Amino acid sequence: MEEFKNRQSATARLNMALGAVHQVASIAIVAVIVFGDIASASDGVKRLVAFIAVITSVTSWIFTSNALLAFQNDSKDMTDSEKATALGSTEVKQPWMVYQIYVFAITVATIAIVITSIY
Repeated sequence: MEEFKNRQSATARLNMALGAVHQVASIAIVAVIVFGDIASASDGVKRLVAFIAVITSVTSWIFTSNALLAFQNDSKDMTDSEKATALGSTEVKQPWMVYQIYVFAITVATIAIVITSIY
């Protein structure tokens, strides 16, 4: 069971890192839109940049959401002695659903802003 928990924690950390990498990619896409003057580009280029922006945002949301879910489940699986520690008591009190809603809202906002800035 301990090995399973360790694997799950490692996967959650990897998902969070991948989500962060995709967020950096979203910033790069915004830079391409602004400095590449994509708004005045051909329709094909606009569609390509819009597609990449949407896929990048959705991929980031998937990785980050999965990581948050794993962290939430880890907080539920703690023993009483783990919950009694400072770290454990803080982890149990985290508003995991608020984090999920925030990540989803940022994803939707990123998609909306990128699409409207292109078109």
